[in-house]
Parts: sequence; structure tokens; C-alpha cells
Amino acid sequence: MTNSITNGTTMTEKKYTLNDLHKNMRVKISQLSNILDTCMILLDTELLTNNDVEGTLVYFGSGNTEEYTKWFRQDKAITPVFFDSAELEDGVVYDE
Repeated sequence: MTNSITNGTTMTEKKYTLNDLHKNMRVKISQLSNILDTCMILLDTELLTNNDVEGTLVYFGSGNTEEYTKWFRQDKAITPVFFDSAELEDGVVYDE
């Protein structure tokens, strides 16, 4: 869990695990950062004052499914989210 300050008070925001997720829940991208190697898609997103993004979780799972690819063929704006465990290994990130 992480602590954040809002209007002078400290709030604790839950970091979700894969088992916590369900479709149509409102989440912040920062709350999903412990979920590695899983494709997630947010809909109806908004940029928050702390530069986090909040949206409605409409998909989570493999990136090799028809359900996943259909989100890229429809007209609504989506925000894909993916935290790659390979990038987090040894704390080294390589830009290509």
C-alpha cells in the first residue's frame, strides 16, 4: 500500500493483485503496478492532479485473445496498461 496526502490528510491506497480485479471497477494505474505480465485495458480515463490516471477496468488477462484485440478495433478511447517483469529485473530498464 502507498500513502498519499489529500487535502492535508493521509489516505492509504490499495495496491491490487490479480485476484482483486474484476471488470468495471474504477482503478488508478498506480494501484495496478504490482500486477506483472498481464494486459489490462482502462476505459473512460481521466488524468488526476498527481499525474496518475484513473479509469474503468474493462479487460485483464492475456494479450493473445479475441476479447483483448477487439478493444483496439472499437471507437472508444482506451488506455492499455502493462507492467513487464523483464523490465523490473535487477532494477535495470533499457530503452530501445
